[in-house]
Amino acid sequence: MFLGTYVQQAALLYTDIANAAFFTIFYVPMVPIILFIFYSKSLHWSIWPSVLFCIMGVYLLSDFSNATIRLGDSLVILCAFFWSLHIIFIGHFIKNFNIPLFFGALQALVVGLFSIIFAIFFETITITNILNETMSIVYAGILSGGIAFTLQIYAQKNIPAAPAAIIFSLEGVFAAIAAWIILDQVLGLNNIIGCCLILGGVMLSQLAPTYKKNYK
Repeated sequence: MFLGTYVQQAALLYTDIANAAFFTIFYVPMVPIILFIFYSKSLHWSIWPSVLFCIMGVYLLSDFSNATIRLGDSLVILCAFFWSLHIIFIGHFIKNFNIPLFFGALQALVVGLFSIIFAIFFETITITNILNETMSIVYAGILSGGIAFTLQIYAQKNIPAAPAAIIFSLEGVFAAIAAWIILDQVLGLNNIIGCCLILGGVMLSQLAPTYKKNYK
C-alpha cells in the first residue's frame, strides 16, 4: 500500500490526471494475470472480458485519447503493480486471519511511518503548505486511506481477488458522477459509455459465475 501510494503521488509530478487514471487501472488485468501465472489459480471465463470492459471504460472516462505519453506513466504502471499485489495479499491474509480492523490499523500505521521517513529524507516539509491543504489531507487520511481501505479488507473476506479488482474499477464511475454532481462537470457521450462498460464488466464478473451454479 505504501509503495502504491508513494509511487502514484510521485508519478503525478511527471504526468497528467488522464494518464494517471488510465494507467492506474492496469491493476485490474494484473491481478488475474499474477494469480494465474504465479499462484496457478483457475479463473472463471467471465474475468477476462470483464477486465477488457473495465479498461475500455476507463479509457473513455479519462479522455486518455487527448493525452500524451510521459515518463511518469511508467511510474503509474509500477504503482498499478503494487496495487495489484496489495489486493492479492489482503485476500490471502484476511482468509487466514479474521482481524480486519487490526490489519487496517496496522496497515495505516506502517504506511504513515514509511511516509514520514521518506518525506524527511527526500522532501522539504513546509508546515504552512500542509495547513493550507488540511481538508485534502484529512479526507485522504481518514476517508480514502482509512475507512475505504478498511472496508476493502472486510469485503475481501467474501470475494476473490480478481473480481475484487474489477469492482474497485468502479472508482472511475463514482469519480465521474461526483464531478458531475459536485463540480457541475457535464458528462459527455464517451464518459457515459465508459461508465456503462465498467458497470457491465462488474456485473458480468459477479453474475456469470452464479448463473452456472444456479443453473445446476
